Parts: sequence; C-alpha cells; structure tokens
Amino acid sequence: MRWILISFLLHTGLSDPNSNPGFRFQVTQKGINYLRDVLVPVVTDAIKTAKIPTINQRVDTPIGHITFELSSVRITNVDISHTSVKLDAPSNAVAAISNAFIALNGHWHYREDSWPHISDSGSVDISASQISINLNLVIGTTDKGEPHVTAKSCSFGIGHVDVTFHGGASWLYNLFSSSIADSLKDAIKDQVCPLVTDEVDNDLNDILNTLDLHTDIDDNCYIDYTLVQPPFVIKDALFVNGKGEIFDKTNPSECPSPKQDMPETVDSDRMVTLWITEYMLNTAGYAYQRAGFLQYNLTNADIPDKIPIKMTTTFFKYFVPILYKTYPDKDLTLWINVTKPVTFDVNKAGVSGRAEGTITWLVHVNDTLVPAFTLDAQLDLCVNLSVHLGSKSEVYLDLITVEPNIQLKKSNIGDFSIKSLRSFLIMARFIIKEFVNSKVKHGIPLPSIDQVSFSGFQFNLENGYIQMHSDIIYIDTRAKLDAKRELYTVFPHGFECKIRNRENHDVDGQSEKHFSVLGVNFF
Repeated sequence: MRWILISFLLHTGLSDPNSNPGFRFQVTQKGINYLRDVLVPVVTDAIKTAKIPTINQRVDTPIGHITFELSSVRITNVDISHTSVKLDAPSNAVAAISNAFIALNGHWHYREDSWPHISDSGSVDISASQISINLNLVIGTTDKGEPHVTAKSCSFGIGHVDVTFHGGASWLYNLFSSSIADSLKDAIKDQVCPLVTDEVDNDLNDILNTLDLHTDIDDNCYIDYTLVQPPFVIKDALFVNGKGEIFDKTNPSECPSPKQDMPETVDSDRMVTLWITEYMLNTAGYAYQRAGFLQYNLTNADIPDKIPIKMTTTFFKYFVPILYKTYPDKDLTLWINVTKPVTFDVNKAGVSGRAEGTITWLVHVNDTLVPAFTLDAQLDLCVNLSVHLGSKSEVYLDLITVEPNIQLKKSNIGDFSIKSLRSFLIMARFIIKEFVNSKVKHGIPLPSIDQVSFSGFQFNLENGYIQMHSDIIYIDTRAKLDAKRELYTVFPHGFECKIRNRENHDVDGQSEKHFSVLGVNFF
C-alpha cells in the first residue's frame, strides 16, 4: 500500500513551469482517478489489518463515574463509499473520504472510580458510520532534489457510533451505551489525524528517501532524475520536472547543450505523458564521449563471416591502391575516435544526429601498428526511438541509416584520392549501421516505482522534444510478472528517410539519396 501511495506522491512532485528540465512527467485527471481507484481497495485492506491501540476513557454513567477500557480491538469490516482527489495550485493535493463505514469488535473492561470499585468485562461490537477524512498534502523537494511530502492539514469526522456490549451485565450497560459511544467518538477523533500525519511526515518520507534517483545505464554512464524544483499544478494536471541528464560515472560534468522550452500542458486521453527532450539525448552523446566509449579499434574479429569484407590491405587495394603498394598483404586495424559529442536534433519530422571524429588506418607490421593515414569523418544519422516495456521500461535509440562523409586529414604514405574509399563507405552504410547498433546494447531506463508499470505508448514528435503518451497499471505483488517485453516505437511502419547531400561529394550522382527503411523525412 505504501508503494502505491509513494507512486502517487512522486507523480505529483513537480517543478516550476518556467524551468526547462531534461525530462518531464505529466499526470492527467484520468491518471489521478485511476490511482484513486487503485488506492481504495489497497487502503481498505490496510485498514483491516491496522493495530488499534487500547482506549482508556473516564465516563459519567447512571452507575457512577467509571474508567472504561477498550482493548484487543480488531476491524471486521470497512466500506469506503466515496473518495476524491483534487489538485490545488501551486503544489497541493487534497484527498477526501466521505460516508465511510467501519465495524470493530474487541474486549471491554470497566472499573468504578469510587468505592466499592465494582468492575466488569466482556466483548463489544462497535460500528462507526458517516466517517469523513480530509487530508491536504504538500509535495515538494529536499535540497538534494529528492521528493518530500508534508501533511499540511487533516480533518476527521464521525457521524454516528453504535456500541453493543456482550457478557457480564451487558444488558445493563447497553442501556447507557450512547454515553460510552460519545466518549469513544472523541477518543477516536483525537487519534486518527495524528496517526495519518505521522505516517506521511515520517514513515512515508523515510521510504521516499530510499528511492534511487540516479539509475545506472551501463558501466560507463548513469541518468539523473532528481527533481529540479518544487511541484506545481496547472489546469488539473500534475507535472514532474526532472534533470533528465546522463553523466559519465568517472568524471561527471554538465552538458553545455541548450535546453528546450516545453508547453505547460498537453491534451491527451491517456493517463500520463512523458517528455524526452533533445537536451536529454545530447547529454548522452556528451557523457559517452567523455567516458571514452566512442573510441574503438575495428579489426577482422568485428566483421561477421557472412559479410565479404576483410580488414586487410589486399581487400582495400582497389579503393586505396597506394596503401597496398606500401604495405602489401597486411592486416589492418581502424582506430575510430569520435572527437566531439554526438549531437541530436528532434523536430516534427523525426530524430536526426551527427557524429564527428577521425579514423586512423593502422597497418600490422612485425607486431607493431603503423599509422598509414587518418581521415576526418562525419556521419549524419537517422534515428528511431523505441520503448521496451517489461518489469523495467527502457528507451532505445536505434540507428536507421547513415550518410558518411570523409576527408583526408593526414597521410604517411603520400597523397591519394579518397573518391573510391568514399564510394565504398556509402555502399557499406548498412554495415556501419549494424555495427553501431551492435555496440549500443543498453537502453535509457525510465523512472519506475515498484508495483506500477506503463501500459503501451503513443508518440508525438515536436520541435525539441518527444512526447510519449501512456497509461499506468498497478501490479499486485502476488501477481506473476510476464517476462515478455513489449516494443513500442515512434515509427512502427516503413518510412522514407532523406539524408542531405554534402557539397563536397556526390551520392550516386543525385542531390539527395532516399532510403526506405523505418522512418519519416528528416530533412
């Protein structure tokens, strides 16, 4: 029950609408209503197992002043008929229960205050109806960007309490049970709100503090989802503004890329909307470049057997004749070094990217790698975004196609034309795509809470960000999770991806090359 409540509270921990986070989460009223409906049976079950403290009360009765004790109380029935959750700007959520009913039984004992201190005991049935609770919650953040909840106010009311005694001289005590019922009503009122506010202010926040808002992606990098500012509510919608930044584990540093503006709200018939910004994607390129992940020695071992390419001077003698002439029948290693962070552009047409670096051709000579020449390389990318749903949800970036552009930077074997080599790289675009995708094995984990999962995704591409609309579902801890992963993608059907031609080279003699793979026109 606590984890469901935490999920609800986390999704209401929001940020200033003027900030530009890397990641945003919006919960619509439909989502709020779903969480409310999920909470009712969970709260009901929790109430049934709640421990009721012993109640001691002095009561004025027809038989004199007595000290009345009610112990070993257990709840036998709960009916929460009407519930509501309303949002109140700037950062409040008001949870209300009305017209609730609860039935209890327990052990009673009394002792007359004056001599001769007559006492009696037995069992008792208690029913309380027309119960109402109103709890005003303020959801904010700590100075560390962690979610923090405060119970601002609490009110509790009981319309009617009925008490029926059993055992002892119960026939007598039932004659004035209303006096004891009024006393019990006051005692219950005094205990409920302190218990509720203590649960929120202490126990709930203790659990929230254990949440890991820094999630590992792989051995190189992690993503930071800490909240950047206190919460806000706009137009009956809740938002979470998180950093949404990916960092290098060894030497974390803020990405200098600009952040994008986002609208205050979005119309959707789904429960939640997530924003993945262009900035968030660019932090990935920045972090992995700093981590040294974008450096690689390409050898024969990286070429699948089914591909008729060999990393030898013999294979490339028709593309770089002077290489074979200088080093005949030698193995090659390509030192690929991405010298700048990979950058991404998100717009209504799609997602594109650019990688820039150098490729140094190293020849194996007597167990030594000898540099033959170095190319300046630029790859323009078409990228598809997909979400894998499972026990954890992850976002994947899949390279659809590439457009390579190279220039000769330095040569130790003399000047030569790279026209043939450029043509080879254009023909080998599919191989480049498969090679890059094989190295990007890990997705970016989305924020997750135990027992709460997303259910399906719809995507909207906008300038500077991607909107992902989804529903949420509660998974009972007793339910067996399906190990099957579901895939949702921005472009589920085939599309034509355009890559702009470079001025300094031709692509099949055309101004632009068309690829029908999986996407839309990016240019």
